[in-house]
Amino acid sequence: MENTKKISREGYEKLINELKDLKQVKLPETLKQLAEAKEMWDLSENFDYKSALEDKDFINSRMKEIEELIDNVEIVDDSTEKEKKKSGKIVEFGSKVTIQTEDDKPYKVTIVGSWEVNAIDEEILISLDSPIWQAIRGKSVWEIGKMRLNNTRKDVKILEIK
Repeated sequence: MENTKKISREGYEKLINELKDLKQVKLPETLKQLAEAKEMWDLSENFDYKSALEDKDFINSRMKEIEELIDNVEIVDDSTEKEKKKSGKIVEFGSKVTIQTEDDKPYKVTIVGSWEVNAIDEEILISLDSPIWQAIRGKSVWEIGKMRLNNTRKDVKILEIK
């Protein structure tokens, strides 16, 4: 596939669930609000109508985005990745890694596809496009990678790989 992006099974299921929610819950609710707002008064001055119309456009846009993404992903099966990691214990897609940068306390990250990164999640998700990933990929516990950030370099030490 062209432009195939890696995604975990969990990330893929989140996308499927979001698409299902958009199609079965949010879009019907928005269409109902749109119909109710149409019945009120002059549409040119109807805030509820304009708001519902914007919501509908956003939902349709997001559904299209998810459908296109789903068509162009490679699901990386966690069990396959775990078997690979057991043999070599190196940082790969799907790894849960405890790292420490210079002068920082240790923190745990999970390596995921770029579409899975979500700043709202409590877990720190690092994409395959990130400087941290570039610094630690293929490394083992206690190895140090060099992370480029702006015009500086920082050491990233790997403390644990799960």
